[in-house]
Amino acid sequence: MKVPWLPKKKIAQAAAEVIAGYQTEVRRRVTPPIPVERIIERGLNLKLGFTDLRKKLKMRDVLGATYVNEALIYIDQSLLENHNEGRLYFTFAHEIGHWILHRKFVHQACRSRYGAAHILCRIKDAKKPVEWQADYFASCLLMPEKLVKNAFLNIYGPKPLILYNLKSSFKGPICFDPCVENWPMIAQKVKKEGRFCNVSKQALIIRLQELGLVKNETGLQMSWCKSHALT
Repeated sequence: MKVPWLPKKKIAQAAAEVIAGYQTEVRRRVTPPIPVERIIERGLNLKLGFTDLRKKLKMRDVLGATYVNEALIYIDQSLLENHNEGRLYFTFAHEIGHWILHRKFVHQACRSRYGAAHILCRIKDAKKPVEWQADYFASCLLMPEKLVKNAFLNIYGPKPLILYNLKSSFKGPICFDPCVENWPMIAQKVKKEGRFCNVSKQALIIRLQELGLVKNETGLQMSWCKSHALT
């Protein structure tokens, strides 16, 4: 599905409006961990279910599906079986992004002969604009900019962390050398301080870089290969 370009600011605003709407519904302030399951079911009045999407759709790489006409979100049951909470909740938020940003385009497509009334989230499509927009929406929903910046400020102070080295020259229980090798430690401290407990360290370090709070000046990509990086 083709979608028009959206600026980050507009996507972030849409995510903030979802949180604001849910706050009005439950009559209390929403803080991390952002309750995306409750937002789906109570805030947006959508049905949420788990099923074997890969078997149902005969696709090996599908993680979620939003059925617009049925107001239904399905998550592939493998995300439950793998006990990867960060990936699971990011997928919840990702599907909310599709519902908020893209359902009108599904309705438009359905008017044509070739339109389908659903959005399928496949790994192979991750770089397409429709999936990038939903991913960015998810990061804004789970990790609101103001709350991430406040948590970072409490831990690291007002200046961004600039990573000049790949490996650390020292490391101890009290302090550590900010470097590419230590990105999981950087993310974990912000995760704990901000109570982003349903977000992976990988998602959080990407958000910190996107907000300019962590700057990787080494020219080398951070690796997500280690198991501790994905929790």
